[in-house]
Amino acid sequence: MSEKINIPRERLSELFPPTKATGRSVNSKPGVVFDPSRCTGCGMCEAACAAGGAGNKGPRPSRVQVLRDAKAGTSFAVLCQHCLDPQCMKACPNGALSKGKDGIVRMDKSLCVNCGLCVAACPEAAPLRASGGEVVKCDLCGGSPACVEACPNGALSYTRGRGSFWIPLLRWACQLLCFLLLVVVFVGSVCSINLVTFDLACPFGVLQNVFSAKFILLSTVISALLLIGLTILFGRVFCGWICPFGFVLDVVDKIIPHGLFRMPRFLRNRLNKYGVGLGGLAAAGAVSSQAFCTVCPIGTVCRSYGLNSVMAGAETAVVPVIAALNLGERRSWCRYFCPVGALFGLAAKIGLLRIEIGATKCKKFSCMRCASVCPMGIIPREKLVQGISPKIDMSECISCLRCVSVCPHNAARIRFAWQKRKDSGELPVACDKAKESRS
Repeated sequence: MSEKINIPRERLSELFPPTKATGRSVNSKPGVVFDPSRCTGCGMCEAACAAGGAGNKGPRPSRVQVLRDAKAGTSFAVLCQHCLDPQCMKACPNGALSKGKDGIVRMDKSLCVNCGLCVAACPEAAPLRASGGEVVKCDLCGGSPACVEACPNGALSYTRGRGSFWIPLLRWACQLLCFLLLVVVFVGSVCSINLVTFDLACPFGVLQNVFSAKFILLSTVISALLLIGLTILFGRVFCGWICPFGFVLDVVDKIIPHGLFRMPRFLRNRLNKYGVGLGGLAAAGAVSSQAFCTVCPIGTVCRSYGLNSVMAGAETAVVPVIAALNLGERRSWCRYFCPVGALFGLAAKIGLLRIEIGATKCKKFSCMRCASVCPMGIIPREKLVQGISPKIDMSECISCLRCVSVCPHNAARIRFAWQKRKDSGELPVACDKAKESRS
């Protein structure tokens, strides 16, 4: 059976819907990273692969295809990305494709009937139908791809697909240390802490004081500026690295999976947290006290240690109730309801640091790691699929750097606000051209 079967892409998306990668169970996604700015279209990669790959095992159809645009003077290499969620495996009716523990997706030719369903299902157009009708696919030469060694300009590079693991280790250590300091050492409340010569206060708590007392006390305003200044410098690092309730939510997310239910659409509005903030300030002015602090999960966690927890048992009950929202979406409280995060978000809009995801280095279809691990859900998958560098909304980003740490291609990175984006364009539309050339 060697005739190609044509199935509309819309129908394929219904038959083989993509699964959601959690980013936890996958340790590596090896692959070849292509840099189009260095490619001259010489075809050495195709020749090395056609010669038999690593070890020169003999002539064979090349698993790499170089698309050349003579008018534009550009070239683009299409090759298998060994996806985290391989659509070709789902499409194969005989189980000829399998993914090993090393992350490499291999084809068992003894089971392949050359039906071409894998060719149709692959969004990267990576499986090839050779001139004789045989379907072939890259196996990375077992981890030492010949195409990479043959490229004279370094347009191809091999990656084992592992991110920077020191970032999550540092973040967890910082979160744990801050949790112990704010909950156990400075017992009482994060709303106001005396640190020898100065006070550290929650900015939203200070605003509530202003509305409840009807006047501004300069010393309390100054005590809130430290966290505001920290946010302007580094974004919402308080939310991602310091907040004790954020640490609780991250622990809950590690223990209990999310996605067990879905909140109504009107609750899944990121503007809700600004409404909650305005409501809290109005309530503070009406009752002449910090009304929101009585239900604030951040302060409640800080008051949950020792004798305070016994005295405020009813107040402590708010923590598991709000944490349960995590069973629907990760950090639901932070996304939709936290007024403290809303205030930090306004400061982060003028922040000095940005998170950038470059299109030409991003593996879009085959990876999606950054979108999968982002606890705030702000990395748009549709932009990545189109090969467009998405603009990250720093008012919603909690600066956890999960996207930076998991990206094996250095596509997600940190830059200063005044630096020009190095990679803001779109990828060449190579996949559709590759499919058309194989028709």
